[in-house]
Amino acid sequence: MKNYARRLTALLLSLLLLFGTAPAVFADEAPAPQYVQEEQVYEAEAPDAAADYEEQAQAGENEEALNYVLLGDSIARGSGVVNYEDACYGKIIADTNGYNYVNYGVDGLKSSELLAMLRKQDVIESVKNADIVNITIGGNNFLHGNIPLLIFGVLFRIDSILDSVLDPYYKDLCDIIGIIHEASPDAVILLQTLYNPSTGLLRPLLQYGSDRLNERIFQYDKEHPGVVTIVDVAAKLNGKGYCFAFIHPTARGNVEIAKILLKVLYDMGLGKSTEPVIKVRGINTIELIPAFLFNPLKMIPFI
Repeated sequence: MKNYARRLTALLLSLLLLFGTAPAVFADEAPAPQYVQEEQVYEAEAPDAAADYEEQAQAGENEEALNYVLLGDSIARGSGVVNYEDACYGKIIADTNGYNYVNYGVDGLKSSELLAMLRKQDVIESVKNADIVNITIGGNNFLHGNIPLLIFGVLFRIDSILDSVLDPYYKDLCDIIGIIHEASPDAVILLQTLYNPSTGLLRPLLQYGSDRLNERIFQYDKEHPGVVTIVDVAAKLNGKGYCFAFIHPTARGNVEIAKILLKVLYDMGLGKSTEPVIKVRGINTIELIPAFLFNPLKMIPFI
């Protein structure tokens, strides 16, 4: 009985060894089908899987990108640059930090008109979704007023004449920021000061007006602490030029404004770099006009 059990055990072990070595024995005759199938599946599915991964990565990047809304006048629009859509300071900032970006800058826009613009559905929806709202407004309140009277007020420092423009401006400014803050309470609101780019004959005239307007901007910050972040472009760029037609920053001016804003955003933890990414070189509007026509007056610096 014992011999029978030993024989049966030996037979079973022999069979196990035979089947266990079978793949090696028949390797030349029958290739391993499982490996081939896995390879075929990988070759067939790998491109789609890679495409899906890339789409997911892009979707993740889009979700993480901050929404940047620029509001204001011709300065915001970039009107001193022919290709402003690609080279204004707002686009430079968006390209540098990878923001989703929309620019509502309009030539000649006054504060009252910006206030009216915020009642438009598309504009207020952009503001509601914004992480950063950047505002520059006020210069046209002077330029579209009674110019002779304002010049008289500036020359003789008659503040009551300037206040006739600045008081309504300040009320509009309060309403503008109030609407933005209510629509998007968590958004960072950047409010730029108005810089005087002129280095020529009009510099003193423009400087007094811009200084008085900037006083109202700082007044808002003092009376409403923590609502806005003042970006003092004027303190950095006054008198340095980079302008066309006395008021519009050139391509270089837009880069300089972008640098100032990029530093502020970087310090707030909202930016990737303080060095601007220039994807498209700006073309100055002034380049379309012979420079010698203006050089004798020294009114428009060609920088």
